[in-house]
Amino acid sequence: MATVLVVEDDVILRYTLAEWLRFEGYEVLEAMSADEAVVIFASILSIDLVVTDIEMPGSMNGLDLAEQIKARFPALPVIVVSGRPFVDKLRIGAVTEFFPKPYDLSKLAAYIATLVPPSKTEPEKLKKASDE
Repeated sequence: MATVLVVEDDVILRYTLAEWLRFEGYEVLEAMSADEAVVIFASILSIDLVVTDIEMPGSMNGLDLAEQIKARFPALPVIVVSGRPFVDKLRIGAVTEFFPKPYDLSKLAAYIATLVPPSKTEPEKLKKASDE
């Protein structure tokens, strides 16, 4: 199962998106700040895609997080969301896609599915299952 990390300081928006994605078949991890997301990345958990808000409290914002993710995991998709227009064109390379708030949950989930299908199968798990 594909894992999505949702980084959003607004608890209602974070919960709503996380539950929508769970309903769509994803495993979802939640962080309320970019700082908390960095801690999650330092764990042994595998993450397939990140959705992050731009403006959050803490030592870095969502664009700082996107740049840090791209530096460490260049192939990992990062979707950025914000209630303000995306104007920082210098950071566009760290962002897979931008969705303005309020975003349409079904459109966002459909776009996520084009990047990471919800029922992603991992070759190692398939190999182990076939060996048994």
